[in-house]
Amino acid sequence: MKKIIIPLLILMSNLVIGQNSTEYYGLNLNLKKYDNQWYHFGFTLGMMKTDLKVDFNEEFMGIGDITGIESKSTPGFNVGIVCDLKVAKNLNFRFIPSLTFTQRDLLFNMENGSQITEVIENSNLDLPFLFKYRATRFQNIRPYFIIGGRFTYDMASKEEVDDVSIFKLKNIDYGIECGFGIDMYLAYFKLSPEIKYFYGINNMLVKDSNTHHLSSHLDALYSRTILFSLTFE
Repeated sequence: MKKIIIPLLILMSNLVIGQNSTEYYGLNLNLKKYDNQWYHFGFTLGMMKTDLKVDFNEEFMGIGDITGIESKSTPGFNVGIVCDLKVAKNLNFRFIPSLTFTQRDLLFNMENGSQITEVIENSNLDLPFLFKYRATRFQNIRPYFIIGGRFTYDMASKEEVDDVSIFKLKNIDYGIECGFGIDMYLAYFKLSPEIKYFYGINNMLVKDSNTHHLSSHLDALYSRTILFSLTFE
């Protein structure tokens, strides 16, 4: 992820420097009236890394052949629509309905040195409600901080499937989302590289009579996500 983010930030910085050069010679700023709009729309594209925080069931750990459990994440993809409403001079409210496609793996380490891998694929509808606080604009850039809540519905969840051979997670998740970014005012649109972190507070583990036997070694699973995105407005 770092190998992707750092080159992109350098590229974005070079673009802004090129756009800012007009200001140094006394020319107009880009999109001078943009911040006077009460609402506007855009879209966002992003890459993410989603993981699971694992809480072990101490009653069952050490029983049987399982010696440890760990979570492994793979890169995911995100695309969404930006709906932005100006609340005050430096404060905006944002609703960004998005589709995300991710995969998370749970690795069960066995006593004989082998591993059992449970693959959990997700196709999520994310509904974040966020407040965006922006610093004062400096030429063609404007840093900001963003915080709020997010509700997620997993359209590929197997929570209701009556099959004990399937490792299941709940289809509903929610939590806190926060991050930061930089608004870059280009000639014809605003580009914003952004990094956000999602802290899930809903226990995603399904434990009932139709649950996979490996879930007895777990007490709770919580979502943790880092998202890097580019927003075009």
